[in-house]
Amino acid sequence: MPNTRHATSVFTIVGAMLVAAAFFRVVVAQTPTPIPTPIPTATFGAVGSWFGKAMQVCPTGVAPAACANGQPAGALLMTLVMTGDGRFVADDSTTLLSAPFGPHSTAVGSWTPTSDTEFTAEYIFMANAYPPPIGGVYVQGLRARWQATVIDADTVVGWVNAYFQSTPVPVRWSALALDGDFPELPVESLGFVTPPGDFIKNPSLCRTAACPQVFKFRIKRVRR
Repeated sequence: MPNTRHATSVFTIVGAMLVAAAFFRVVVAQTPTPIPTPIPTATFGAVGSWFGKAMQVCPTGVAPAACANGQPAGALLMTLVMTGDGRFVADDSTTLLSAPFGPHSTAVGSWTPTSDTEFTAEYIFMANAYPPPIGGVYVQGLRARWQATVIDADTVVGWVNAYFQSTPVPVRWSALALDGDFPELPVESLGFVTPPGDFIKNPSLCRTAACPQVFKFRIKRVRR
């Protein structure tokens, strides 16, 4: 005679397991994915005032005398401040030069930690258009991106991708007839506010006119 009590208990256990599994799936489906906690900027090791040097990286097999677009490899000194609320303000020695490298405005942008020791920065500056267009006011400039690492309390090293905004941007007045009308940015200026593409460390892998110039840098903290 079959053991109905044993069969019933087995079915009961299996049924309970199925109910538990279904409940677990519902709970998992309804549990939101945790939002990563942002890394605070106020206490990050990059906060402070800095002085340093950047040097251009040439493609493999290309002589420094014709590093990029036939131009000699560049080097510059720079001063910068990274604030605890994520602001980036910098100047460099090219602003002391004549066109096409200078003078240019102070670089402004922002920086964001990506780990306990690493961060990225995005910044722009403006310069006079070169060669000077005939008639009207035009500007050119640069948008740059850093990938950097704090290696000790006084030292940061990293890479720069520099995208030169070579299309002259017109500075023109236009009528704003209504209270709700505000100036539109010229389409030629969108490179200043549009994030660039993938980060490039080996300029040999990107040889088109749209590719950035690549630099490596080291900065040291300005101590009191």
